[in-house]
Amino acid sequence: MVEVTINNKTYKMPEVMAIDTWSAILKWDFEDPKYWPRIVGTAIGCNPLLLQDADEESLELAIILIATSVQKRKEVACKDFNTLTFGEFIDLEVYLTYGLDKHIKDIIKILDADCQDVAQALWLIDRYVEFRNYTYRQYSTLFGLNGPTDPDEEAEEADPMQVAKSWYKIIVGLAGDNILNIDDVTDQPLKKALNFMALEKEKQLEEEQRLLKQKRAHDLQTNRR
Repeated sequence: MVEVTINNKTYKMPEVMAIDTWSAILKWDFEDPKYWPRIVGTAIGCNPLLLQDADEESLELAIILIATSVQKRKEVACKDFNTLTFGEFIDLEVYLTYGLDKHIKDIIKILDADCQDVAQALWLIDRYVEFRNYTYRQYSTLFGLNGPTDPDEEAEEADPMQVAKSWYKIIVGLAGDNILNIDDVTDQPLKKALNFMALEKEKQLEEEQRLLKQKRAHDLQTNRR
């Protein structure tokens, strides 16, 4: 274990970081040296002001150690992702868009895992993101994805509030614009809801194709006159 001595007091660099500590650190940009005292101070549990005069080389080394520590992954028991409800899936989408620094514990709670440290938390989130991306690929037509597009690429740049509003509109639509039906919609199994939406999307596309063919036939007849 690496130890850091500041003003004759010794601090230990954690080998595996606590979830609360990692969540707090994520608020700052690792690539910006002006935030390094805050990041390192939070990681080792000391006042960041004590590190303001530390040389940049030492702080950079500490940042590398911190970044390395969160590369570790430990498997943890969790729920079968296929048992997620439609509402839980939507909540996870919104939480991921807002960021792990704000919602890592909310994500862990939905996925029903007893994560003791960030290594387990990140293993859990990695596995869920794999499931999420696979789900998007399964329903690529429904979500308007073409080819191997990774849904994470869009989510990273999306406005979290807009993402939440978009999903809420979908829920309200499935509820028939009736607030009394909203809980019934969100409580549906994820795959059941997505299969229904995919079928509705297929019907919509078929109708659009039918109208397009009808228009083309009409235009052709018009041009022959």
